[in-house]
Amino acid sequence: MKTIIIVDDDLNLAEILSEKIKFIKGYNCIGIFPGPTSYLAADLKVDYILLDILMAEMNGLDAIPLILDRFPKTKILLQSSIDDSDALFTGLRLGAIGYIYKGSNQTELAEIFEITQAGGSFISPNIARKMAEFFQSTRTLKESVTTREKDIIDGILEGHSYKMIGDKYAISIDTVRSHIRNLYKKLSINSKAELFNLMRK
Repeated sequence: MKTIIIVDDDLNLAEILSEKIKFIKGYNCIGIFPGPTSYLAADLKVDYILLDILMAEMNGLDAIPLILDRFPKTKILLQSSIDDSDALFTGLRLGAIGYIYKGSNQTELAEIFEITQAGGSFISPNIARKMAEFFQSTRTLKESVTTREKDIIDGILEGHSYKMIGDKYAISIDTVRSHIRNLYKKLSINSKAELFNLMRK
């Protein structure tokens, strides 16, 4: 039995979704949380998290790295009531494996679970197109990274502090910070989690 929790501050919709899941063989919704903070505080390991994007407590996209850092094997499916392809694509970049529309029926949900359980991702054609464009641009950006910037990236991914990186390459901490700012701007990212995901592709 695969366990599922729903993270959504619209508790009425969350309850409706939970009821639909009850009738899907092999899947069990074991909890509803009004936001990522309350879920993380519960420290509950599950197979799936159905994560809303827009919540008052914390944006769902911001929560993805926090959740995957603690539970790296958990499958995150974003929830959306609109076709916000930019937000959904960002979520996939951060580690979500797909998304569901809040109006999905029981049959559609079962198909999504089947696809993702088999190792696939559930995405629409317009998001697939964005992903193809992103990977093409990512290859170009990686080729533009200098040798010193690559050294800095390796240091960050290995968990070294700015001081350790600076000492290793005989440069100041300010110079390390400058390289990192330039890298984030060049790669259009804002965090170490995004850098890690980008360099794995």
